[in-house]
Amino acid sequence: MFDFKGLINALLRRPAEEGVNDLKSATIWVQELPEGDIHQAQAEIIKTVAALNANQKIQTRERIRTILYLDDKAQRLQASLCQNYLQDSAFGRHYLPTILSFWSEMASAYKTCLRNYAQKPVRGVATDLPRITARGIHYYAMLAKWAHIRYLPVDGRVWRNLHRFYLFAETEGFADTPLKLYSDSTQQTTCTQQYLHPMMLQLAAPESMQPPQIEQVDRWLDHWSEQLLLEKQIRPHRQLFAINLEEPKPAKKLRRNMVDEKYRYWGTDALIERIEHSVERIRDGELPARLGLGEDFRMPAGLDLLESVATRWSREGAGITRKHERTSKQKTVQVIQGLADTIEQLSHPERLRSRRKRISSASGNTGFEIIGPTVPVAPDSKPDHLFDSNMLEWQIENESQYGIGAKFYADLNIKLNIGELVGLRLDEQTRFAIGIVRRIQKNLDGQVHVGVETINQTPIMVKLEEASNDLTSFDAIYLPEADEGMIPRCLLITPQHYQPERNLLLKAQGKTFSIRLKNAIETNNDFVRVRFGVLAKY
Repeated sequence: MFDFKGLINALLRRPAEEGVNDLKSATIWVQELPEGDIHQAQAEIIKTVAALNANQKIQTRERIRTILYLDDKAQRLQASLCQNYLQDSAFGRHYLPTILSFWSEMASAYKTCLRNYAQKPVRGVATDLPRITARGIHYYAMLAKWAHIRYLPVDGRVWRNLHRFYLFAETEGFADTPLKLYSDSTQQTTCTQQYLHPMMLQLAAPESMQPPQIEQVDRWLDHWSEQLLLEKQIRPHRQLFAINLEEPKPAKKLRRNMVDEKYRYWGTDALIERIEHSVERIRDGELPARLGLGEDFRMPAGLDLLESVATRWSREGAGITRKHERTSKQKTVQVIQGLADTIEQLSHPERLRSRRKRISSASGNTGFEIIGPTVPVAPDSKPDHLFDSNMLEWQIENESQYGIGAKFYADLNIKLNIGELVGLRLDEQTRFAIGIVRRIQKNLDGQVHVGVETINQTPIMVKLEEASNDLTSFDAIYLPEADEGMIPRCLLITPQHYQPERNLLLKAQGKTFSIRLKNAIETNNDFVRVRFGVLAKY
């Protein structure tokens, strides 16, 4: 095992002036990093880069060589930490401060390199400037991406620095010069491509994606950014998005009043054509990995994500923010997270103090009909036990026919995910609804804004069991058909119980139906939302 304590003691014994201040000392120092502790090794690199950033006596040429070297050596360590975090491993969550510190210190290091060069140009570094600039853009883009992954707003300083790095590349004449970002990079890129990368990720609405989906789209953009052409001249019929280089803000959909030398413009027609071609080839049986979509591409979720980002980047979808018009509301909603806890609440009808409401969902001549509970207004004198456990309370800001926008205060690390199922009950207790979280946006002050699609307002507890084995049974939630069939009837079951074409008996309120599960409408770690057909009634 590596003697890390011995390394620390050796470092502490060194004279202060023997710190890392050039390429030679950095090379020797890196060889002493703890091989068996990736996190600690990366933390040591971060401290060294921070010290370099604070040391203004280092010559520009030596600073550039040293930073490039340390950056190369840190790539494998950073990739491992990020992977652990995204996989939500036992230690992954503890790596976040180190991950963010690395992005921040490296971005500052390249910014210092360019600032020093601009103040006093020196010979022998001109060939490194494109790579330095591209890496600086890349690291500010990483800061933006990791804000998205945590559903936090991107700091305006990140956008400002992205604009400044790009403008430096454009002014120096190498914005579109092909280069390899790292020595082991398998493909070339440009400063322009690196700059458009975070702009396109922002325009993909990451607040409505799960962190692995954000990471996946980010990797796709490594290949797709080459399809984009950034221009100074406005051409409204060819371009779709614009960026103001003087504002600390991301890109926006192009408007005709965005005419100024401070703007840059680009269109997405070539990119959309490429995505549509990929979708077509996948449906024809082509392996997604051969199309540059990664080994982790899975059907049907991967295809849904492809089509989703294509819509958001298209002329038809770029201006659409919501499917349904919303009206402002100010009221309280009580929330419970997850299928298991929702089933637990619905399993106790006495807590619902229900009144009976007839819900008919006929299918042919099977006579499929179940009486569903709703929650009546209860006198203030009666205790409310419906959400005694695991209860959250949100403040509704707006609502539509099929959803609500709400807010609440919580720790930044709250476990709430895109695609998560939630049970909702309005403060006046008039109904119990089932929703799915579609959007999350957090503020640094702890305020969380969520968008929830309500998929049903009359959920019913049912029991499912194998037709040939009544000992194998499990609880599920039946969601009746709504809006004259626009929202199909379906079941909410746990993933381990789902299998397409599986025959089951559905039992509820003294009635029994023979059913067959169909293809899933939506899947998550916690639940499967699946259509079913009724075979017979007993």
